[in-house]
Amino acid sequence: MLMALYLRELGGVDPAEAGPNSRLTSVVKNRNGADAAHGQFKQEWSAWWSALTTGEIEPEAAPEKSLHEHLDQEGYPALAKLAKAHYGQATLFAQQHADDFVAKSVDYVPRRLDELERILLDHGVDHDTSAPQQQIQVIDVPLDEPRAWLTGRATIVASTSLLQDAKAFHGFIQPMVTIIFPGG
Repeated sequence: MLMALYLRELGGVDPAEAGPNSRLTSVVKNRNGADAAHGQFKQEWSAWWSALTTGEIEPEAAPEKSLHEHLDQEGYPALAKLAKAHYGQATLFAQQHADDFVAKSVDYVPRRLDELERILLDHGVDHDTSAPQQQIQVIDVPLDEPRAWLTGRATIVASTSLLQDAKAFHGFIQPMVTIIFPGG
């Protein structure tokens, strides 16, 4: 997902038009420009993002082929072209965020998981980790605003800054729990 967000910004797709409507915290320069292929790139990126966030493809699954070969094979030629040209930088960006997450998440993730469990219990959702319909996935991404988005059935994409702020976290997540578990 991090590489997808990196490629979105690199390709010049406005965050308000596709994916989480917030930019990444690091500055990524638009390399695609506003040319005739931009519409195709935006369409391809949106379809790929939708597949990643709805569980059609596993975001953690490492394809046997390189990312650009995989994207090309899946029918995303404009996205594959950009991924091939900037694979090293996209990989470096994703790895740096993963390293930062490992180093800093111990300070906030356990508290947010406890808070999420309290929100679920308050909503009447029993704690049953074996029931797939009762699972929520929270994905930490380095966005420049403290926000969260519900994507797919029960996947919440949340900015790192939101996950670090208990009050804001509760304010964003509680309504999403109501949407995910309407009868709770």
